[in-house]
Amino acid sequence: MPIDFTNAAKYYKEEPHQVAAWNFLQSKVRPKVLEEFAEMYRSAPETPEPTPTKNTIITPQIMQQLTGYAASAFDDIFCTDFNKLLEVTDFGKYKKEMCMLIGNLMHETANFKYMKEIADGWAYEGRTDLGNTQPGDGPKFKGTGVLQLTGRYNYTRFSQDIGDPEVVNQGCDYVCDKYPFMSATTWIRDNQLLNICRTKGFDDCCYRINGGWNGYEDRKHHYNVALKVFGVQ
Repeated sequence: MPIDFTNAAKYYKEEPHQVAAWNFLQSKVRPKVLEEFAEMYRSAPETPEPTPTKNTIITPQIMQQLTGYAASAFDDIFCTDFNKLLEVTDFGKYKKEMCMLIGNLMHETANFKYMKEIADGWAYEGRTDLGNTQPGDGPKFKGTGVLQLTGRYNYTRFSQDIGDPEVVNQGCDYVCDKYPFMSATTWIRDNQLLNICRTKGFDDCCYRINGGWNGYEDRKHHYNVALKVFGVQ
């Protein structure tokens, strides 16, 4: 069926000058072109295939197996940021070492329940060793994320690493909501945590993260759960 250009015109009010202009244009277009235009215009757009996420390891279902919480408790932001952490740190390439990291993160966050520090952060006010030099820096830059990113200095380094100035502009709540896992990348890189896991093993991973042996049995429990979930012998 032939098509009139006026049917496809956006903001067309059927003013006389508009009708004349469209009719003039249509008279100058060959019938074959009009047929091709009609086919393109009337065809439904193809639904694009979803872009696959590179190295998708963490899903709501995996989180349910790891934590015992319902899969619905874990949204896309949570899982995507977790996957990004595993990807950019290369932990996702090594299942056993990935389980070491996951076991420790689960302990540090009480099974992913507390993704930012419970205290209000005023204890960090004036802590120049953390870069807290401005009024309000203590609570603004209190511990957040799976490895408790803390202090203006560390927030600034992470902000530069990820290229997002809002990390510093907005502080703790913003990072907790948007980068609960990626906020740990700078520390993991600086401390060569993957190399420690690969060359020295689980105990040294725990010690590097904790600086001691606090919660060792709980860390090991979560590690063993992760090994089972990911089928690592």
